[in-house]
Amino acid sequence: MKHLRMAMAALLALTTLLAGCGRGATGQDGADAKEAPPAGATGAGAGEGQPGAKLRVGMLPIVDGLPFWVAEAQGYFREAGVEVELVNFRSADERDVALTAGQIDGAIADTVAATTLVASGARVKIISLSLGATPQEGRFLILASPRSQARALEDLKGVPIAISNNSIIHYVTEKLLEEVGFRPEEIKTTSIPQIPTRFEMLMSGQVEAACLPDPLAYLAEVQGAKVLADDSKMGRNLSQSVILFSEKALAEKGDAVRKMLAAYNRAVAEIAADPNRFRSLLVEKARLPEPIRDTYPVDRFSPAQLPTREQLEPVSAWLVAKGVIEAPVAYEDLVDGRFLP
Repeated sequence: MKHLRMAMAALLALTTLLAGCGRGATGQDGADAKEAPPAGATGAGAGEGQPGAKLRVGMLPIVDGLPFWVAEAQGYFREAGVEVELVNFRSADERDVALTAGQIDGAIADTVAATTLVASGARVKIISLSLGATPQEGRFLILASPRSQARALEDLKGVPIAISNNSIIHYVTEKLLEEVGFRPEEIKTTSIPQIPTRFEMLMSGQVEAACLPDPLAYLAEVQGAKVLADDSKMGRNLSQSVILFSEKALAEKGDAVRKMLAAYNRAVAEIAADPNRFRSLLVEKARLPEPIRDTYPVDRFSPAQLPTREQLEPVSAWLVAKGVIEAPVAYEDLVDGRFLP
């Protein structure tokens, strides 16, 4: 148990993670969305705003933020002619409150969080994917405890799987199980919202199985948890993390948002060229636990692009079925592609 206690000492420094490590097909809907902007747009000049405006972007200590950290550290924002302040938050709830209150202009979120915000009346839009344009961009794993007798996903029929209710983790877990033929009555879950706590309970055998995002999924696998499902091997996406901005910021600071995404794309290209070059930055900002700092595969990202209808509409339908929102949110009400480079 000594190795587990050492790992958990590092893990407890992690705040609540919003597991938005998504994956998906290329965003073919992006071009259509740019050509047909949402209601309220006024053509090519829409959202030009103040050319020298400063952007404040909310960040969590999760791997999804790497292109923003690289763009900041390498001076790409400055060279693009935009001032971007990255504002750190301890939890997704704090980030969402700040975004809806106008204390920040944008943030990295996930599709479940973004859809829920829009359905609740928040004036926000998805302006790009963060992770999610390919199946390999990040992972969710359903893992069995090292102490569990489960050897295959079918062994979890009727067995509670630790998740966070009505979150992207919950969505991915159900979809992974449905993919292999689980009936609704065979899917059992238990809510453990804090991801480090969920990891600890999995590894100690207090829960038999759990769904975790990377990097904790990777740590669990390294330390003996058995991988029963891996969504990065499905050939299609189940989730995405997204860059979310307030409509007010888009209207008033559109030129700055475009420059920000251009710098973001430059950082994405640099990461793709040599991912390990930015390992120390990822370790620092995403607070990777000590046991995997030297071995965790640095995530690769795709250039800025919109999520597709096929990626967003099932999320909306699932939230309705769960009673989280009252009615589906239209694709056009979720995205704004006018600011893509």
